[in-house]
Amino acid sequence: MRLTLRTLLAYLDDVLEPSQTKLMGQKIQESPVAGVLVSRIREVMRRRRLLSPDVSGSHVGIDPNIVAQYLDNTLPPEQVADVERVLLSSDELLAEVAACHQVLTLVLGEPCEVSESSRERLYALGPVAPSDQLHVEDAAPTLASVNEAAPATTSVQAAEASAQVTVLRVETPTELPEYLRPHPWSQRVVPTAIIALLVLVCVGLLISDPSFLTGVSKAKHELAKSSRDSNSENGSMNAADLANEPATQPETDAVATAKANPNSAPITRLDPAPPPDEPDTPVAVTPKSSKPASATDTTPKAGSPADALAAAKAKPTIPAAPEPGLPVPSEPKPVVATPVVPVEYTSTEGVVLRFDAAKGHWFLVPRQSELKVGELLASLEPYEANLSFDQGSLRATIIGDSMVRVIGATDMAPTGLDLRRGRVILQGSRKEAQQPAALAIVVGQDIWKLELLSSETVCAIEIMPREPSRFEKLHDANWYVGTLYVLAGSAKWTSALGKSLEVADRTGFPIAPERGVAAAKTVPISFPSPPDWSDTQKRKLAPLRRYAGLFEKKFGLDDQADQTLQALITDDNANISGLAARGLTLTDSYAATVQALSLCKNEEGRFAARDGLHLWLPMAAEHGPLLQKELETNFPPADAEAVYRLLWGFTREDGRDKVSSLQLVGWLRSQNQTVRELAYHWIAELTKPRKWDYRATESNPGRRESAVRRIETLIEKDGALIKNE
Repeated sequence: MRLTLRTLLAYLDDVLEPSQTKLMGQKIQESPVAGVLVSRIREVMRRRRLLSPDVSGSHVGIDPNIVAQYLDNTLPPEQVADVERVLLSSDELLAEVAACHQVLTLVLGEPCEVSESSRERLYALGPVAPSDQLHVEDAAPTLASVNEAAPATTSVQAAEASAQVTVLRVETPTELPEYLRPHPWSQRVVPTAIIALLVLVCVGLLISDPSFLTGVSKAKHELAKSSRDSNSENGSMNAADLANEPATQPETDAVATAKANPNSAPITRLDPAPPPDEPDTPVAVTPKSSKPASATDTTPKAGSPADALAAAKAKPTIPAAPEPGLPVPSEPKPVVATPVVPVEYTSTEGVVLRFDAAKGHWFLVPRQSELKVGELLASLEPYEANLSFDQGSLRATIIGDSMVRVIGATDMAPTGLDLRRGRVILQGSRKEAQQPAALAIVVGQDIWKLELLSSETVCAIEIMPREPSRFEKLHDANWYVGTLYVLAGSAKWTSALGKSLEVADRTGFPIAPERGVAAAKTVPISFPSPPDWSDTQKRKLAPLRRYAGLFEKKFGLDDQADQTLQALITDDNANISGLAARGLTLTDSYAATVQALSLCKNEEGRFAARDGLHLWLPMAAEHGPLLQKELETNFPPADAEAVYRLLWGFTREDGRDKVSSLQLVGWLRSQNQTVRELAYHWIAELTKPRKWDYRATESNPGRRESAVRRIETLIEKDGALIKNE
C-alpha cells in the first residue's frame, strides 16, 4: 500500500483492515515526512476560525467535483498526484478534504435510518409524468424557423412565435407500492393471538393433570435409587473378589485399608447420593498407619464385606485414635479469591501515556480514570502522575521520565507496581487503617514487599539502568541501580525469600537483585538530606516546567502519542524537541529516536536521543541488530558504523588505549555532524575537567582543526587520552 494523502486519511479515520492499519503505522513511523503530515492534518482540523474554500469564482482552488471523485476513489491515477499537490498547498483545502472524509466515513459506516413518513412521501411523489412537462406543438414555429423566414422580424414577434406553446396537465392517480401500504390490524394481531392461545392451552393441560409432574419426580427418584443399589452391589463384589486374591500378589493401599478395617465402607470410583428416604450415615475412616502392611495385618476377619457394609450402616463406628507421634492431618484451607484492588489515575494535568497492545501505540490516559491490571504507563518529563490505590489508602506519585506497570495480587501483597525505570514516591493517607499499607515492588525478575508502618510514612524508590560496561556487552540480572529512601516514618522491606528489614526515617537502602552478589552487601545508609527529585517545591521550580503547558497542548486524547512525539522532534522550540526525544526514548521507540538523532535541528533533542539509545542498547541481545538496521536507513554506511560504535560508549579502559583514542580523534574530522558530536562527547567525558574549545556544529573545518590538533598533541604526550600511571 502506497503512502498517499488518501491512504493517510483512511488510516486516521480507521477504515483500513487491521493488517493494512499495522503496515501504515509502520510506514508512518519510518517516514518523518508522513509523521509531520499526520500532525498537520490533525492540527488544521482542530484550528479555529479557519476559512472555508471558495466553490466558485476566480479564487476557487480546485473543482469540487474533482475532489468528490478523489474522495470516492474514482479519480484517474494520473490526476491523483496533481490533486494532492493542490490540497497540500492550502490549509483550508486540506482541512476541508480531511473533514469531508471523516464525515463520509461516519455516514457510510452506519446504515442511514429513513423515517416511515418520509419514505411514504417520497414514493407517493413518483416519477414526473410526461404530461406534466412543457411541450411545444408540432405546428407551432420555433424561434429558429421564425428567424430564417423573416430576418427582419422584430424581437417582439419572435418572442410571440416562440411562446406559442401549450401546457397540458393530465392528472394521473399516484399509488403507493403494495409493500409500502400499511397492512390491516388483523394481519398483525391474528398470528400473535394464535401463538398466545397455544401457550395458554399447554399451561392449562399441565395444571389440570398434576400426575404428569408427579410422574416425572417419581421417575427421578427410582432412577437414583436403582443407580445406588447397582453401585453398592458392584462394590461388594469387588471387595469379595479382592479378598479371595492370592497373598503373593502386591496389594494397593486402598485394598490393604479395606482388609484391615472390614467395618469401613467399600471404596468405589463414584459416591452416589443416597435416596431421600434413607438418612445419611457418617462413616469414620481410620487413618492409615505409616508402618508397612504385613500379611497378618491384612487378613480379613469373619464375615463378608457385604455384612460389614450392613453393620456399618446399622451402627456408626468410633474413629480410631491416631498413633502417638504421628501428625494429625489438617483440613485443607478454603481457597479465598483475592479481590482486585482498584487503582485510579487522579492527576488533573500532565502527559501520562498508556500502551495499547492491540493497536501497538501509546495513548493519553484520560483524567480521573481507573487503571487496569497489567497496564504499562509512561510519565513524560516534566510531569508527574498521581495514582490512588484502594480508594486512597495508598498514594503513589510517578515522577517524570518514569515507566511503571500496574500488577495485580501476588503472594506478597494484593497490589503493586512493576518499576521499569524512573522514580516513585509512596505514602499512606488513612490514619484509621488497621493494618499498614502494603505494596508489591517488582524490578526485573525480583519482587519485594514494602509496608508503610505508619500513616506518616513517606518512601521514595529510584530505579535507573546502568550504562554499558564495554562494547556489545549485555547486562545481566544486575542491570539497574536502585535505592529505597524513607523520607518520613518507618517502613518494612521484605524479600521473596522471607528476609525482612525495617528501615528508619532518613535512611536509604540499596536495592539489588535478590540472588546477586550485591544483595548480600546491601546495608541501610542514613542520608542528611533527601534527593532533590523527592521535593515537591523543587520539582515545580525545574526549568522545564515552564514548557509543560505548551508541550501538553500538542497531544490529543485520541491521537497516537508516539506519532505526536515523532512529529515534534523537528519543532523549532529546542525544549519541545528535547522533551519529545526524551519521550521517545522512554517508550522504547528506537526507530523514531534514531530519526531524532539524525534530523533534530536542536542539540537538546539530539543529546536526549544519544543518551536514550546508549542506555537502551545493552538491555537485550536483539537491540544491537535492530539499531544497526535503523542507522543504515538514516546514515551512509561508513557513518552508520561509526555511530553504532559511538552509541555503545567508551570506558576509562578505552581511554587508556592509544588506538581507541586516535579513533575518537579521527571521528572529529568526520563530515557528519552527528558523528562529530558523539566523538567529542566521549572525549570530553574521558578528559574531564579539561576544555578543548571544540564545536561539532561548526561548519568550517579549519576552525575545528586547531582543537583537534591539541587533542592529538595530548595523545602523543601521554600515550592516550588518559595517561597510564
